[in-house]
Amino acid sequence: MWNAPRLATLALLALLAAAVAAQAEEAPWTLDQNNWQDGEGLVPQPVLERIKNGDYSFRIVPVDPAKFRANYSRSFWQASEANAGKYDIAPDVCGLADKATGKMPAFFFGLPFPKIDPQDPQAGCKIAWNFTAASMQGEGGGATFTINGLDRDGEFKHVKVAVEGMTFVGRHGGPVENPENLRSTGIAFLLEPQDIEGVSLLMKRDNDWQSQDQIWGYVPSTRRVRKLNAATRSDPIGGMDVFADDGNCYAGKTEYFKWKLTGEGRILAPVIGPYALPMKPSSESATRFEVEIPYMRGAYETPGAKGAPWLVTDGLVYVPRDVWIVEGESSDPQYNFARVVFYFDKELFQIHWKMVYNRAGEYFYNAACGHHWAKNADDTYSASANNIVIGVNDKTNRAAFGGRYTSQFLERAFVAGRFTLQTLTSQAD
Repeated sequence: MWNAPRLATLALLALLAAAVAAQAEEAPWTLDQNNWQDGEGLVPQPVLERIKNGDYSFRIVPVDPAKFRANYSRSFWQASEANAGKYDIAPDVCGLADKATGKMPAFFFGLPFPKIDPQDPQAGCKIAWNFTAASMQGEGGGATFTINGLDRDGEFKHVKVAVEGMTFVGRHGGPVENPENLRSTGIAFLLEPQDIEGVSLLMKRDNDWQSQDQIWGYVPSTRRVRKLNAATRSDPIGGMDVFADDGNCYAGKTEYFKWKLTGEGRILAPVIGPYALPMKPSSESATRFEVEIPYMRGAYETPGAKGAPWLVTDGLVYVPRDVWIVEGESSDPQYNFARVVFYFDKELFQIHWKMVYNRAGEYFYNAACGHHWAKNADDTYSASANNIVIGVNDKTNRAAFGGRYTSQFLERAFVAGRFTLQTLTSQAD
């Protein structure tokens, strides 16, 4: 017969076993070919197949939920909570609407929809707007990086580019002068290889529901500025397996897509950190800060590394995160993709993965989007940045790295006239 002391001992042993099991679950571990079954449901199916065949191995690390949430500033979360009930979605388009006016707000800060109801038919669009808001909080900045085209033999091409951008909406510091009614603007300068050096791009995004992005390209050899179609975001960059729309995992205007929430899940999210990196004052300006970032080395540049050449062997880890699974369908008939499936973080609303289907409806491409965060010491400012895109074309068995910059600058007040056609032409010459 079981007596009370023996039952108490067994109960303690059971609790101890549970504690040991929980501790084991929270310890860092590696997902690879030997235990690929443990990745079922935690990565997109094509990614799991590459783990199974030995192409990929992922280092999984636990995160403190409260500390991970604190990658965004206290003021950002306070503003998000205060936004409850202020905003709605415009009819017939995924446009953010101020309930008080029925119009696109000239300025907002924080998540416009702090609570997402999965039963809401507009849930997908609201998730996309939360992503947009989270991405704009950093105000402005820039970095220099490479885009590396990779096949099974290693790198076959690379492009070096310097980019800068700023937002007019969603800023920690509040509204700034905005005579053109822009949501954001950006500029890019191609630096390598030599035959494209000096080619540059300027983008301006109007803060409205209907307009297309304004994009200009400048080619020094012809000394001409040419207006470009916003649908070119779905074109490959330099013949490599990465697309302009891969920036931040989705670089288009929120209104371009019809968004539909199709599910919920848990995913292994690629991150650099995984906690906010420190900001250091820059000697160039009182409004500029520098962020140092570890380099993410690929297998193709790591002697003796196993796996696909585009496997990141250093500087990137994966954390389990709850996600919203949302399908996006472009309203532009010239856009190359029929639909894109995004995995949005349920709390921070960044995109961790996306799956892309061509116009024939066939899956062909996936992208892992690694983020990092930066925050100041007094918790009044934070910035979210996409530091690497690992784009993989499963049809061609090729891939590309986009990003991997080792330093970035955060700029809270660009000089007037920085994002103009004059800058585009003068700096490129």
